[in-house]
Amino acid sequence: MDQWIAMTLLVSALILFQIRKISHSVGILAFQSVVLSLTAAWMWMETGITHLLIAAVLTLLVKGIVIPYILLYTIKKIGIDPIVERFTSKYSSLMIALALSVVGFYVTSHLHLPGTEHGQAYLPVSVILIFLGTFIMIDHKKAMMQGVGLITIENGLFLVAESISYGMPLIVELGIFFDLLVTVIVIGILSYRIHSTFESLNTEKMQNLKG
Repeated sequence: MDQWIAMTLLVSALILFQIRKISHSVGILAFQSVVLSLTAAWMWMETGITHLLIAAVLTLLVKGIVIPYILLYTIKKIGIDPIVERFTSKYSSLMIALALSVVGFYVTSHLHLPGTEHGQAYLPVSVILIFLGTFIMIDHKKAMMQGVGLITIENGLFLVAESISYGMPLIVELGIFFDLLVTVIVIGILSYRIHSTFESLNTEKMQNLKG
């Protein structure tokens, strides 16, 4: 079962490189976060560690519901469903994403990182999510997609912590969730202001503000 869940997370991240509209990426991100919350809940059922249950609930509420709502609300306020804009072509970005996935598997297999009994299967995918999230932030021109990349990175870090030590201390996880929520709110406001000023979400338009 762990292998199937890990594969689902990997496929959901790769699909982000083939979507056409930003709202579709938000839906995929919400699905990915729900799957992450289920992995934490599954580990809690197997280990009885309380903070895993709390992490599962917070992941579901914050990253599975609240953050997607904020992003979709921003899209609604803008009045259009923005098209994804990349520096590379759609198929080139997918090839790079697949190459990063191979690198992620290679890195985790050769570093011999420690892993928990119920989290070992997720370790390669967690590193790949970090790689892919970073590439999303680099490759996309629009602020909202860069926010999607940031959340993908955080999902990878969350899964790394679960895989190695059944998660971080609760106070640290609470701080991360709060920081992530504030960051997404700022991204939503920034996206709305960019669109209001330039009639585009392309962050390259902000270069016009240089003196």
